[in-house]
Amino acid sequence: MTSPWLTRFVRQLPFEPFTMVVADGRELHVPHPEHASLGDFATTLIYMHPTGQIEVVDAALIVSIRTIRAADLDNYSE
Repeated sequence: MTSPWLTRFVRQLPFEPFTMVVADGRELHVPHPEHASLGDFATTLIYMHPTGQIEVVDAALIVSIRTIRAADLDNYSE
């Protein structure tokens, strides 16, 4: 994923929940802006799992991002 797109999703105001799909097929759901932040030059994304575990994701391994409708947020707990 290019850094301008990643930056747009992570920092947009007002925040809109989104899901990232990474190269290994996992879906990482970002329901709140505190669940994701950008590393230096937006080449990495720091993701907080619902369990509190933190994962550093290489932005090059994010293959797609899609928005989550507010009505669907209850379905995105891990």
